[in-house]
Amino acid sequence: MNRIAISTSKGGVGKTSTAINLGACLALKGKRVLIIDCDPQGNVGGHFNIASEHSLAELLIDGHKDVIIEVRKNLDIITSGRKRLYNAQRELTKDDFGIFKFKERISFINEFNYDYVFCDFSPTDTLINRAALIFCDKLLIPVSPGIDAIMGAERYIEVSDEIAARGNKPIDIFGILMNLYEGRTVISGEIDNVAREKWGSKVFQTRIRKNVSIGEARIQNQTIFEYAPRSNGAKDFTALTAEVLNVS
Repeated sequence: MNRIAISTSKGGVGKTSTAINLGACLALKGKRVLIIDCDPQGNVGGHFNIASEHSLAELLIDGHKDVIIEVRKNLDIITSGRKRLYNAQRELTKDDFGIFKFKERISFINEFNYDYVFCDFSPTDTLINRAALIFCDKLLIPVSPGIDAIMGAERYIEVSDEIAARGNKPIDIFGILMNLYEGRTVISGEIDNVAREKWGSKVFQTRIRKNVSIGEARIQNQTIFEYAPRSNGAKDFTALTAEVLNVS
């Protein structure tokens, strides 16, 4: 099981769209995929127009395990619970070992034999994110054009190193993903070069181009492969999926 945190210390870089469309493409390839929404904004459930009474919040608070929702063949999600996730975070802070509770409570998914589990994080440094990092063993960082996105990636790598030390296990960089890429703009090219100079082969060769169809698919509660299978967005996520399958 590949347990991958999709995270960075910068909002608006396409974390949720990456989780959903990469997860959907892997599912189409026959891989079993689970996406766990660790963000109180609840964008994963929102993408599929699902609001569940049983969510990550209930799992963390009382161990309620009826939280997995099948949204497509081979593709499941656990919604965050939105505001209820704040209550779960408060519960975790009451326990000196609360940061380890996510890993403990989520361990029941082992029986489902998932190939990939993606945790979609909020951009803020929360206890829920840190607890989920204890569970994850890899980090996928989307980077959008803008120097602040590079800085956000650097900050999050520092956070993951700190959590790795506390959890007494490595959290490897699975990949840096150039997202919302516009080849005709100077800033996209510059940030792409900076990322490849800084992280080398850890940067995926595939760049997810800025594509209006990805946003439109979200409005229609669809993946890019359902909404616009011939779009640049679908082509880019297909190429990214091939790279992911090659390295995992």
